[in-house]
Amino acid sequence: MKLSASSATPLYLQLHDDLVKNIRNNHLKPGDRLPTESELRETYSVSRVTVRKALGALVEEGYLDRKSGKGTFIRTPKIQRGLSSNALSFSRMCELRGLKPGAQVIKMALEAPSNKARETLQLTPQQKVLNIERVRTADDTPVILEINTFPDSFSFLFSENLNDTSLYKLLEDKYDIILDNSSKTIDMVFADHKQAEPLNVKKGYPLLRFNSMVRDKENKVINLCQQLCLGDKFKLIV
Repeated sequence: MKLSASSATPLYLQLHDDLVKNIRNNHLKPGDRLPTESELRETYSVSRVTVRKALGALVEEGYLDRKSGKGTFIRTPKIQRGLSSNALSFSRMCELRGLKPGAQVIKMALEAPSNKARETLQLTPQQKVLNIERVRTADDTPVILEINTFPDSFSFLFSENLNDTSLYKLLEDKYDIILDNSSKTIDMVFADHKQAEPLNVKKGYPLLRFNSMVRDKENKVINLCQQLCLGDKFKLIV
């Protein structure tokens, strides 16, 4: 592809955008070695400065990984996660990065609530909670262990197939239950054996832990969600 020197878009951005397009179209796949600077200069008929500026931007954005003495490689894209109260769903975050979202249920049960869950969800002494544990995947790779806790009034979810499904979208589209906003706390933990196994990592692997209290459109907390995310797969957007 020849870039246009007469375009209002700088040459390095044209090169940047063409490489991004090739990455998103899977013409350049994660793990592939990028052509050398000299090869890119010849292919695109641009200067070394233009190539280096474009590659520098792609490295900074997480598309490329430079390995000393080996070259520049296409990096598995990180999932960008916002921290606002109305942040995008996991499924939408994946789609924006060109990744296929997925989910596999590993546990679904009615259980006695913790004291914190009972208080936060305003449950009666007799009420139980519905706990749903799922592994969330991006391009079939486990990236999140997710535990959702609902009041037992959500037991209707037993009749639903929650594999490869956006839970919040299902609640909204089928049951008109809109999970409107949430408040979050974030910290780092290290995977124990129970957490490491479904994520296919070793015990002690660093995880970002998101604890969310999610409210409906009447501003009532109806969901507690804990997500344990592989720390090297996410980029937090403030």
